[in-house]
Amino acid sequence: MRNHKIHDTYIPHLDGQFRQATPVLFTGAGFSRDAKSIAGQDLPLPSELCKKLWSICFPGEEYEEGSSLADLFEDARLRHASKLQEQIVPLLTVDATRLPSYYSTILSMPWLRCYTLNIDDIEKATSRTFDLPRSPLPISATRATSLKESHQDDHSLDFIHLNGTLDDLPHAVTFSTLQYAERLSGADPWYINLVGDLLSRPIVFIGTSLDEPPLWQHLELRRQKGGRGDRELRPRSYLVTPSLPRARRALLAEFNTVWLPMTAEEFAQEVLSKLQAAARHGLSQLAPAASERKRRDKPLPLVSDLSSNPLRKTDYLLGQEPDWSDIQSGRAIERENDTELQGAIDRQLSSSGLRGLIVVTGTAGSGKSTSLIRHALSLTAKSHKVAWIDRDTDISLRDIAVAMRTEEAPDVLAIDDADVYGADLSPVIREIALNESRPLILAEIRSGRLDRAITLPQLEGVPVNEVSMRHLTDRDIGALLEVLDRENRLGVLKAKPRHEQEEAFRKQAGRQLLVAMYEATSGRKFEERAQNELLELEESEQFVYGLAAVATVHRFGLTRDEIVIATGDRSNSTLNVVDRLTKRHLIVPSRDPKYFRARHRVIARILVDELQKRGALKDILGGLMLVSAVKTQPNMKRTSRPYRMLRTFLNHDYLFRMLDAEQARNLYGSVEQLLHWEENFWLQRGSLEVEEGDIRLAENFLNQARSLAPDHPYVENEWAYLLFRKAIISPGSSEAPELVRDATETLKGLIDSTKNVNEHPYHVLGSQGLAWARRGIRNEDERAQYLRGLVGVVQEGLRKHPESDVLRQLENDLRREILSYSVPHHLRE
Repeated sequence: MRNHKIHDTYIPHLDGQFRQATPVLFTGAGFSRDAKSIAGQDLPLPSELCKKLWSICFPGEEYEEGSSLADLFEDARLRHASKLQEQIVPLLTVDATRLPSYYSTILSMPWLRCYTLNIDDIEKATSRTFDLPRSPLPISATRATSLKESHQDDHSLDFIHLNGTLDDLPHAVTFSTLQYAERLSGADPWYINLVGDLLSRPIVFIGTSLDEPPLWQHLELRRQKGGRGDRELRPRSYLVTPSLPRARRALLAEFNTVWLPMTAEEFAQEVLSKLQAAARHGLSQLAPAASERKRRDKPLPLVSDLSSNPLRKTDYLLGQEPDWSDIQSGRAIERENDTELQGAIDRQLSSSGLRGLIVVTGTAGSGKSTSLIRHALSLTAKSHKVAWIDRDTDISLRDIAVAMRTEEAPDVLAIDDADVYGADLSPVIREIALNESRPLILAEIRSGRLDRAITLPQLEGVPVNEVSMRHLTDRDIGALLEVLDRENRLGVLKAKPRHEQEEAFRKQAGRQLLVAMYEATSGRKFEERAQNELLELEESEQFVYGLAAVATVHRFGLTRDEIVIATGDRSNSTLNVVDRLTKRHLIVPSRDPKYFRARHRVIARILVDELQKRGALKDILGGLMLVSAVKTQPNMKRTSRPYRMLRTFLNHDYLFRMLDAEQARNLYGSVEQLLHWEENFWLQRGSLEVEEGDIRLAENFLNQARSLAPDHPYVENEWAYLLFRKAIISPGSSEAPELVRDATETLKGLIDSTKNVNEHPYHVLGSQGLAWARRGIRNEDERAQYLRGLVGVVQEGLRKHPESDVLRQLENDLRREILSYSVPHHLRE
C-alpha cells in the first residue's frame, strides 16, 4: 500500500515540484544519524547529548533519566562554557571521509533552500566529499552578522541553521527554554521567512518529529485550512521519519503533510533516485549552465528568450499591463505612433556614427510599454540581438554597463520604466552609447519624470530622440474596435453600429489609451469603477488587493510567500484570497509569473488614493515594510530588489505623506529588531524625528546611523540638519552659534566632496540657514550678509542641478527675504 501511494501519487507530485525547483528541505536530528563525528562516534541524538551534557555539569554523578536537554545545556553554558565547547564541538563535527553516499543524493536535488534544527556541519562535510551541483552555504539564524554570508554566491544552496552553527557555541545557539522564550518573544527574520515557505511551498521534513517549540509555534500557521469553502492551496508537504507518535500523525493531515515512514537513506533510494531527470531540469532553472557560472558578468535577458509564450492569454483589452503575447497574438494594435517610432529606430540604426538613445514618453496608460515591446519584438525578428530590462529585472546599472562591454553584448538595449534608475541613468546611458559596438538604446519614461531621469548635459555627444505617445487617432480607433470585436470584448458597444462605437471612443480619445478602452466599452467612469472594485471586496481581499496596489505603484510585484508574510495570516486563507483575486483579474501575474501585481499602475494609483482617504494604509505599509525587512540582508547589493523595496517603504518622507507621524513611528518600531543592523533604518527613523518629533530621539537614532556608516553622505547631511534644528529651537542658547558652525562646516564638506551627487546639502544649508537667519541673527546687516552667502551656495547648487525646482524656489525665497530688509519697517507689513 505504501509503495503504491509513493509511486502513483507522491513521486509524480515531487517530480513536478522539483522540475520547478520549488521544494524546501527541512532537517532534524535524524537526518545526521548515519554520519560519524571526528570523535569516531555517531552524531548524538538529543537523548545521547543529554548524557554528555550531564557529565559536563555533574561529573562523576549518576545520570538522572528524564533530564531536560534545555536545562542541561543552559547550566553547562553558564558554568562550564569552555568545557562545553571543547567536548561538544568534536561530537558534532562530521567526518567527511565516512559519509554514506545518499547524503549526496539528497543535497544534489534542486532545493529552493534548506532549513535545519541541527548545529552540526553535515552539509559542509558532504560538499567536501561529493561533487554537489551547488555548494551549501551555512547560515546561522541566531546571529545577525551571519546574514552577511547569505547569497554571496548566486549558485550556492542556502543552508539555514535555525538554532545556530558550531561556530556559535556556546552562547549563540538555541537549546535552552530561556533562549527559546527570547526568540518566541521577538521578531526572528529566519522564522518569518520560514512561515512564508511553510504556507506557500512544498516542504520535505527529514529526520524530525516536529517537536521543537519555535518550529511548532510556526507550524501552527499551517494547521487551519481557512474559512468554510476555502480550497486547499497549501502545497502538499512530506515528513520523512521512521516513526512518529500517533497523536502527531493525526495532526499532519491538518497541515496538508504526508508522513513517509522511511529513513533518510530509504527516501533517497526509493524516491529521490527516481527523480533525477526532474532534478537536472530544476537545477537548470536555478542557475545558468556550468560554463556561464564561471563568468563574472551578469548576462542581460534577451527578448528572444523572454517572448517564448505567444499563446499566453491575458486581459490586456480589459486594462491589464501588456505582455509579449499581446503583441504576438495581435491583441495590441499597431498605432500611428508606432510608425513614427519605427522611423526613428531605422534612422538611428542606419547611422554611421553613434546610434544613441530614443526615449518613448507619454502619460500613464498611454501605451508606451506596449509600443516598446512591439519594437523590441520587431527588432528581434529582424535578427537584432535585443536585451530587455524592466522593473522585474534584478540587475544594477553597473551590471548593465559591464554586460554591454562584453563581446556577447546585444546591439539594442531596451529599458522599460527607465526612470526607476533615477539620476544615475544618464551617465550610464552615455557610457553604453559610446561603446565601440555603438548600440541603440530604447528607453520608456513617463512624461512627468523625463527631466528627472534624462539630463541632457550628461548625454553630451550622444544622439537623443524623443517620441511621444499621442492620443488615439481615427485609424487607431478603427483598428482597436476590430480587435475588441474579434476578441469579444466590446462590452456595451457590442450591439451598436460602427459609427456609434467610433463616437464612443472619440469621446474618450483625449485621455490615455487605458481609460479610453475601459470607459468606451463599459460605459462607466474609470475611477469610479476602480474604487468600487475595491470596496465590493471582503476585508481580507481588500487587504491583499491593497498590498498589490501599493507595491505596483512603486513598480514591485509580490510573490505568494511575501503576501503571506505581509498579511500575517495563520491559515490557508491568504492563498485562497490570492486565488480569488487572480480569477477576477484584479491582480495578475507579471511578465515574470512568480510576481503578482494590480493589473495596471494607473488603477493601482487610484486604489492607493482611496485607501489613504479611508485611513487603511497603515497595516498595508506595515506588511510591506515587514516583507522588505525580512528579505533584506546586509551583503545584498543596494540595487537588489529587496533593498529597493526596503528603501521605498522605509523612506520617512513617503511614510509621512501617506500616514501621520505617530503611525510612521509605530511602523519603525515594529521592525526595529529585524533592522537594528541597517544604517538606512536609523537614518530614516532619525529623519522623521528631526522633522516631526523628538529631537533627543532623533539624535540617538542618527548617532546609531553614524556609528554603522561613518562618513556616509546622507547620514552626515541629516546630522547637519539636526544641528541646525537644535540651534533654531533654542536660538538664544550659548551653544546655538557653534551648532550652526558645525552644521555649515559639515554641509560645505559634503558639497566639496566627490561623493556628493545630489542637491540635498545645498537645500539643507539654504533652507535651514534661512530659518536660522530669521530666529538667530538679530542684526539686519549681518542677517542680509549671511543670506547673500546662502544665495551663492544655492546658485552653485543650481549650476550642478539645473533641473531642481526645489533649489530654484529656495533661491527665490532667499532673494525675497533679502529684499524685505531694504524696505522701511513701517512698509514691510
